[in-house]
Amino acid sequence: MLLMLAEADDHDHELELIFISKVASRLGVSDEEVAHIDKNPQTVTFIIPQKEHERMEILYDLLFLMKFDQHVDEEEIDLIHRLAFRMGFRPTMTQEMIEVMKQHIGQLVPQQSLLNIIRKYMN
Repeated sequence: MLLMLAEADDHDHELELIFISKVASRLGVSDEEVAHIDKNPQTVTFIIPQKEHERMEILYDLLFLMKFDQHVDEEEIDLIHRLAFRMGFRPTMTQEMIEVMKQHIGQLVPQQSLLNIIRKYMN
């Protein structure tokens, strides 16, 4: 999913690739495996995690990747909406989170800002 998002705006950005590599490493996926997936996306089946915190982690990774190139494109927003919906997240929550990310391009995102949105929708 991260590779799809990185390619959604038709621009390769080095910071995006570094972030993808770090996420892959966290998940136990090597850079070689990432390169294989990038070249052969049809070989990958997206399985939605059962646990909500795992789905939320994926959404966070997507949101943070979106802003790494200092520009948020409509293609990226559309893809995040589609993927978040498939993972069971409300479109309004996803949009609020996207807006927070857009407001903090080039800055750290205050942790509380995203947590407040999650609390609003998950209660």
